Amino acid sequence: SMGVTVLLFLTGLLLLWGGSEFITRNIGLLARALGVKELVITVLGVSVLSSLPELTISGFAILRGDDSISIGNVIGSNFVTLTFVTAVCALLRPIEILEEVQQRESSWMILSSAFVLVLSLDGRLSRSEGLLLMLVYIPYVLSVLKTARVEDTREHATRAPAPRAKAAVFAALGIFIVIAGSKIALDSGASLGAALGIPPLAMGVLLFAFGTSLPELTISLSATFKHKSDVTIGEVYASNIFTQLVVLGICCVIRPMTVEPALISFAMPFLILAAVVIQVFVTTGLKINRIEALGMLGFYVLFAISQFRPLPSLESLLGF
Repeated sequence: SMGVTVLLFLTGLLLLWGGSEFITRNIGLLARALGVKELVITVLGVSVLSSLPELTISGFAILRGDDSISIGNVIGSNFVTLTFVTAVCALLRPIEILEEVQQRESSWMILSSAFVLVLSLDGRLSRSEGLLLMLVYIPYVLSVLKTARVEDTREHATRAPAPRAKAAVFAALGIFIVIAGSKIALDSGASLGAALGIPPLAMGVLLFAFGTSLPELTISLSATFKHKSDVTIGEVYASNIFTQLVVLGICCVIRPMTVEPALISFAMPFLILAAVVIQVFVTTGLKINRIEALGMLGFYVLFAISQFRPLPSLESLLGF
């Protein structure tokens, strides 16, 4: 019945959020067990692990042959985190931006979005292009490692090592919960979309994208309440870079995908435009204030409406 389907879909999303939250909350334990600097784990590990829902949903979707849900989830999730999540946090407390984040993560976010659009212009993403996307992620990782601050050796020396078995069990449990939640959400969501007449692309761009963005929303809100607003935008950018390059790349390697014209003509360019506008915000004052946050919410509302009521392409709006 419809009620059971909706309940299953919400349960799947809850498992996605819970599993990701469990993993990210224990990331410090994992860092100590592996002997890795916690700063590096935070910059790279949190963004990667918080993207597990996008990876599992898009991965399962591409295995089922649902190209629209797979790539729609990636683009939609990035748009949700970039506009909605950032705006909600900035409305609660204006976000101060570290110059390092403004120069590196923001630039990489725009470049990765533009690169995906260029590769998609022929309406298809091949396996070789998927590999290329993943290879492009390597220079970003190297730039993070190169500029990461060195931890205080005394602090590192006094930190008690964490048991590897305990860290491994926690990580495995969290990943299992995320995978289970993804499978439940995808199966029930596809049935729900078919019953309501919602196109697969809209399901991927809106419903699945919002559900898979819950970990980023939780992490960013937590950072905002702890007066660590620089973590908010840094985690959002880093997560989006990983999703766009690695998650999408893995899906293409699993199976080449067809990119719908609606994504190429509006959704992808609109994501780039939103990223550029936010870059202007952070460049002018290294801060996102509440007025700018309202503008970002406007971007999200327009993006959501476009999935049900086609809007003119950006080229026509700009007069090209």
